[in-house]
Amino acid sequence: MHSGVYARHATAAAIEVCIGLEEALMSQTDEPRATVADFMVKSAVVVESWQPVAHARQLMLTHSFSFLPVYLGHWRLISETSVARYLRAPGDWKSLMSTSVMRAADTGLALLAARVVRPTDNATELLNNVDLDQEPARLWLVEEAPGRLCGVLSPFELM
Repeated sequence: MHSGVYARHATAAAIEVCIGLEEALMSQTDEPRATVADFMVKSAVVVESWQPVAHARQLMLTHSFSFLPVYLGHWRLISETSVARYLRAPGDWKSLMSTSVMRAADTGLALLAARVVRPTDNATELLNNVDLDQEPARLWLVEEAPGRLCGVLSPFELM
């Protein structure tokens, strides 16, 4: 068998085993998981405002992220679409890539308002309050103190 095919089959089997383990673990809990802290990804990856757009792009490509948090006095999200648009704008590629995220935000890199939540918020209520006609569900940033993330939550973790 071709090694690529074998790797894909092994990966698919591993995913099925992990889903089965998760379902078994979830069914054995006495208390239902309800808060954001129960579902959030605790190791949030962020880009710093002083880091270049190239670094944000690298993080997004490496981890297959659609959104990346950045703190500019308040939390904002860099989307993969905004990075693609920014890098396709007229200008020198190297210059665009080497510009800091903060400066790029002032010169054409569109940032989205972030939805900041607390670890104690009810996860189901967050999901139910998303108006899919107005905006797609995206990424909630879980803040333990102003400017300090303790995790992120997306609809993916709630599935």
